[in-house]
Order: sequence, then C-alpha cells, then structure tokens
Amino acid sequence: MKQAIEELKAIPGVVGACLFGSQEGVLQCNLPGIFKPEKLTAVGQQLSRLLAAGRMSLNDMQDLSLHFDESVVIARELHKGLILFALCDPSFNHNLLTMSLNLLQDELREKVETPVVARSTDVTAPLADNSVESAAGVAASLSSVEYLKWKPLLTDALAKVMGPMAGIIVDEIYADWLQSQAQAAGLSTLLEMIRAEIDDGQKIATFDALIEPHLPS
Repeated sequence: MKQAIEELKAIPGVVGACLFGSQEGVLQCNLPGIFKPEKLTAVGQQLSRLLAAGRMSLNDMQDLSLHFDESVVIARELHKGLILFALCDPSFNHNLLTMSLNLLQDELREKVETPVVARSTDVTAPLADNSVESAAGVAASLSSVEYLKWKPLLTDALAKVMGPMAGIIVDEIYADWLQSQAQAAGLSTLLEMIRAEIDDGQKIATFDALIEPHLPS
C-alpha cells in the first residue's frame, strides 16, 4: 500500500494522500510534514463519518469531494473501515485520480477475495507451533511450509500496528520477497521488508517486541 500511496502522489495536482483505518488511525501517509498525525486522525474520523452519512442517502456513492478555496479533498472507502483521502490542488486531474482509485480498489478487493498462495514444491505439513526450529532455519530461504508456520505470527503482530489489512500486506511482501534476490538472507530480510512497510519507528518497535520472543536465540 505504501507504493500505491506514492503512485497517487505522482498524479498531477495531487499534493499527497493518507490511508486511514477506523480502528487503527493513520496507516500510511505522504502528505507534507505540516499535517501532524493527530490532525490527520481527526480528519480521517470526520471523513469516515461523512462517507457513512453519504451512503445512507446515496447507495451508489463512491467518492466524497470537499472543495475549498485553495485545495480539494477526495476521500473513498477502499474496504470496510479503511479509507483513503487525497489532498489536491483545485486544478488536479480528477479523471486520472478516479481511475487510479478504481484500480487500487479492484486490486484490493481481488486480494481480499483471493488470498495469495505461496509457491513451493514442498509437500510436508507445517509445524504446529509458531517457533523456529533453529538459527539455520532463519538464515535459509523460507519454503512455503515455513512461511505458513510464520504467517499467523507475522500477521497477528502486524495487525496490532497496521490493522485488518495485515494479512494481505504480509502476503504481498512475501510475494515480493520470493521474486527478489533477498531469499538467501531468509527470514531476517523478510522482517526488514515488513519494517520498511510499517515505516514508523514506534510501530516498528512494537512489532519487533511481539516477534522477538519467537526468534531463535
């Protein structure tokens, strides 16, 4: 999702965007630093209420547009409890932004309905516990069986800092990891990729604290 937010910012006239969870608060944001987290949280909560009120009157309502003298705010609920809002110049390319939001929403819906299945020729059953057998297992490339063993733990820890999209995010990162040259570094690199997606020092510390007890000594 972090990359998707950056792509929205590349649209002419889009100043930046923010992904907001109704339960978690700000998840991703590339708006200028003048927009503090507490203010973004307040804006996200207000937009969530406006979107909910709008859908009560207009069942087919898709986007909420708020027009001000020098800016426009476009908000959309991508998934239940997950909204994205963008701050734009009045002359922004509305059609391009709408098209990008449509593509993002379709991609997200597809991932929610069809979870990523890790690729592997390994047919052995996953271990029942969430611990790692040895330090050598961390250094080696993760098979899908090892990943399936780790996924519930990673998802649960990530959900505590990034909300209900954690399972999708973990699968996305694992798919990227499989296609990269980072496999030789094993789990350690996968964890680094997850930390990069979190992109918040305090939340990363929370994530690490939840994962650390399960790492081999």
